[in-house]
Amino acid sequence: MTPTLARLSLALLGACVLSATSLVTAGSAAAIGYDPEAPPHSGFTVSPPTKPYLMAFHTCSTTSNCEDPTNHTIRIAESSNGANWTDVSGWQGYRGSVPDVIRRENTIYVIGAGLSRIDVTTGQVTADSFSVSRTDGSPSLARDPAFAGQLTDGRLIVVYVPSMQEVEGKTSIPVKLGTEVVDSNGSSFVEYGTAVDVPLDIAGVHGMASDPDIFFNGTEWVLYVSMGSNVVSFTAPSVTGPYSVASVTVVSQGAGGVPSAMVGTDGVWVYVNDGLSRDSIYIRRAVTTTGTSKVPSSSFQTVLTGTPYGATTAESPGVAPNTEGSPCLDGCKTIAPVVAAPGQVRSAKVGRSTSSTVTLTWRAPTTDGGGAITAYETRLKVAGGKWSAWGSQSATSSTGTFSKKWTGLKAAKGYTAQVRAQNSAGTGASTSVTFRTAKKLGAEHHPAKYIFFL
Repeated sequence: MTPTLARLSLALLGACVLSATSLVTAGSAAAIGYDPEAPPHSGFTVSPPTKPYLMAFHTCSTTSNCEDPTNHTIRIAESSNGANWTDVSGWQGYRGSVPDVIRRENTIYVIGAGLSRIDVTTGQVTADSFSVSRTDGSPSLARDPAFAGQLTDGRLIVVYVPSMQEVEGKTSIPVKLGTEVVDSNGSSFVEYGTAVDVPLDIAGVHGMASDPDIFFNGTEWVLYVSMGSNVVSFTAPSVTGPYSVASVTVVSQGAGGVPSAMVGTDGVWVYVNDGLSRDSIYIRRAVTTTGTSKVPSSSFQTVLTGTPYGATTAESPGVAPNTEGSPCLDGCKTIAPVVAAPGQVRSAKVGRSTSSTVTLTWRAPTTDGGGAITAYETRLKVAGGKWSAWGSQSATSSTGTFSKKWTGLKAAKGYTAQVRAQNSAGTGASTSVTFRTAKKLGAEHHPAKYIFFL
């Protein structure tokens, strides 16, 4: 077999290797030995990657059957220039296949077997499940999912192809999009729609679309799909498409498949995996202007092999800039309302007092600070004396008039009472009322005098 035919057969084989998710139907996780949507590990710590570019990929040693995704190991590397890559220090490779990576704020997300999150401030790596559902809630069995970007509210978007069972016998393969479920922090997605339907024969290329990738080239959004040893592209004005079939371009023709791309310092960097035999697959890069024109095979240069990882292959690159991206706004996660302390109570006054009792009344504040008023606190002091401890009584409603009665007071003495409202944020400013108790003889029913202090 000539080297060209060998490379072609290898790329076809590599592109057709089934990811773990494509093999799983309900109840069949045991068929591949593990559940590809389950958390992949119990957590570990890395040195937070600081270089400007990230790559997720998997390796395999040909002492194992590399067609079996249970023999793949997910790795993460970082680079300063897109050409020289080093392992993220402390990364513990784990079983998984066809990974991808994206960063949002201070979290790096890695998929390919469940979900791993890297905290870039601490280096802590945590694990979670990962799933894509149809709009009716049933599992979509997404195959080869990859991060496509973010919506304006910060939610992540994934691109994927349906399971092999779903596309069997079809003349075209729908490339689908899923949007992040609010509050899932990258672990759950729901089907958004179809980005493009890719015919089995298009632009002189024949094959079943797989391994999609979406990136922004500085002008437009570009969707890559692998078709055997080839890569074809489609473009759209927004990340959610639709991607025009008429815009199709053959980017790689027999030069490698399983693509990923990002904007680098000197153009659009296009990555594929390629090799002359199944025992020697490596990741190659070409520097292009837009990523939407044909790239000669000679323009691809090897940038990563399995050798540094004790493996014979390095495959399925997924690349992303190590930048914060768009923040997670209100539509991305539930934002707890900011609650402030309530305002001052209104209309505080004492009505009639006796020589030993008084009743203070008031109305709820104009503002509750954004949180329901749960209680009112009151206290009292005699002129020249010390304040009593604050006493609390439940707020039985948010409106109406409230009251507090004191007994055992001294006759003909001046007093000051205070009242304040309370909610989950704390207490509002107090309102003060001064009054004088009645004399014992003949003054039991005279109205008390009071003054407001706000």
